[in-house]
Amino acid sequence: MSGLGSTILRNGLFALPGETDLKRRSMRIENGRIAEISETLAGNPASPGAGSEAGRLPSSGTIIVDACGLMVFPGAIDPHVHFDEPGFTHREDFFHGTCEAAKGGVTTVVDMPCTSLPPVTTLEALETKLAIISKRAVVDYALYGGVSGHTAEASLARHMAELAPRVVGFKCYFISGMDTFTSVDPATFGRVVAQGAALGRPVLLHAEDLATVRAATERVRARREDIAEGRVAPDEASAWRDYYETRPREAEIEAVRFALEAAGENAATLHVVHVGTARAAELIAASGGTPCAATCETCAHYLAFDENDFARLGASLKTAPPVKGPGEKAQLWKLLASGAISFVTSDHAPAPDYEKNTGNPLTAYGGIPGTGTMFPFMLSEGYLAGRLGLPRFLDAVAGAAARRYGLSGRKGSLEPGKDADFVLVDPAGKTTISGEKLLSKGKITPFEGMTFSGSIRSTWLRGRAVYTERDSILAEPGFGEYLTWGCL
Repeated sequence: MSGLGSTILRNGLFALPGETDLKRRSMRIENGRIAEISETLAGNPASPGAGSEAGRLPSSGTIIVDACGLMVFPGAIDPHVHFDEPGFTHREDFFHGTCEAAKGGVTTVVDMPCTSLPPVTTLEALETKLAIISKRAVVDYALYGGVSGHTAEASLARHMAELAPRVVGFKCYFISGMDTFTSVDPATFGRVVAQGAALGRPVLLHAEDLATVRAATERVRARREDIAEGRVAPDEASAWRDYYETRPREAEIEAVRFALEAAGENAATLHVVHVGTARAAELIAASGGTPCAATCETCAHYLAFDENDFARLGASLKTAPPVKGPGEKAQLWKLLASGAISFVTSDHAPAPDYEKNTGNPLTAYGGIPGTGTMFPFMLSEGYLAGRLGLPRFLDAVAGAAARRYGLSGRKGSLEPGKDADFVLVDPAGKTTISGEKLLSKGKITPFEGMTFSGSIRSTWLRGRAVYTERDSILAEPGFGEYLTWGCL
């Protein structure tokens, strides 16, 4: 169900494809799709509030929304979320996760296959998941299939072929902390990539090398024993240093090298998720000429924080991979600006206090509630701060992911014929992050107390306001549509 009838959004500052700056335009929406964007559209409501109130043209039934003074961006796409349903809903579920997405300007999410029970490694498991989440989603969503170490070699190709028409990619791990979705070895991964290439679907990889992490973990254990025995004096930051030293930057670099070797001539099928190490991103970008290169993403937290922040933020910053040294942030921003990193995701994966704040950095749950803070952070620190020009910003938060996952026929940009998914932003406003105000089940965020430039006035999906600053969530559970590759 989309927004029915006709709506005109007047006098906004539009972020349009191919433009290097915002353009004052008006947009006509018909039955949930963008019908026209132009400098002159009819309609002059008497006194609507900017972007939050609507008038009507007399006798026409057309709804008029005044966006004067507001920036109009395409709805953001977050193609890396863990909404944990079914199976782990004490951490998150599709209703709360998609509400948080809408509040943060995200109109489409893609959910990972690994954090559900059963994991989405078979068509039957996908149908089980869809029967539940289809009644709960507030924004549009797609799904990944998965291949874990539990997937029998004899059935791997069959399961992937059965899932391919219903998913936008496949996910694997080189290292996994989940008993229900275990890692694959590089040889198996090569077969997965070859099958993904044959099916026309990207294969996503959590790229940390298991051997490197194991060796680093042994070194940390030895140091902890030295401290326990009094041979080495402890320091205040040693506990969190133990965690990030167990997963060093070399683990990402080695895993990317293995993955590229395993992918071989099918490198264009490979997509590496949540890259936190600049050298890993450089190897991926150098894997071949367009369109033969593999791709990768980074996350807002890798652009915002570094390992020195663990002493201040503790478990609220714990993710896997962890954030790295201070120099990585600047390099990741440069790689994102150049296009070597394709886009930004949230890796949204919250957990309750008793799983996050265990008192032991090695056992604290690794994940943060990021889908609602991704777009506000990127708008403020990327576009408005001048780190990203408008075209790269739009690609980083929407366009590149839409293309990578076969959604660009409807999503990712403001163009006639596409879904009327957009975000109205007040450039003079400010957004201060408060965990208690997140609509996610997860309230523990490393962005706590941070203030960003710009504030979201409303988020629109298929021509309908699903979130407004004044009224919060306006869409009912189940309004979100299930998307598949090539959806039109």
